[in-house]
Amino acid sequence: MKLFLSLLTFLILIQGCGEKNAFSRFNLSNQQELGLNSLQSSKLKSGKNVNGVVSVIYLNQIEPDRFKSGEVFYVFMYTKDKSLPLIFRLNGMLPSYSVKELKNENDFTYLTSVDTDWNRYFIVTFPKQGDKLNFKVSNGNFSSDVLKFEKDE
Repeated sequence: MKLFLSLLTFLILIQGCGEKNAFSRFNLSNQQELGLNSLQSSKLKSGKNVNGVVSVIYLNQIEPDRFKSGEVFYVFMYTKDKSLPLIFRLNGMLPSYSVKELKNENDFTYLTSVDTDWNRYFIVTFPKQGDKLNFKVSNGNFSSDVLKFEKDE
């Protein structure tokens, strides 16, 4: 009887661990899953002072057929002081294509389900780069950590 109970307990424990990943318990589309997997965040800081938080999704991995002409990033961020200038860099380069500010409800909101009034939303496009993409945001004297993205093969 002890063997049967031990075996039954062991089988129940193993069955509970059988899920493929954390997303299998949620109803997410493939694009939402890719967006959450690609999402990287960092604080905007200068020393120990923090001015905000920035989150970035590399859109070329989410919709490769739609974004072919350059490296495209969806950026949403909160900053305490909105008067400070924003500078986006990829591998040390400024965006030569465009930085477009979006409304809080936009075409990419579904990727994160974040559409608050206190955030700012941007599409930032750079020229094509190599396989390693180092994205950084500066906000006056405050800057983010380097957010590292890699292209899929």
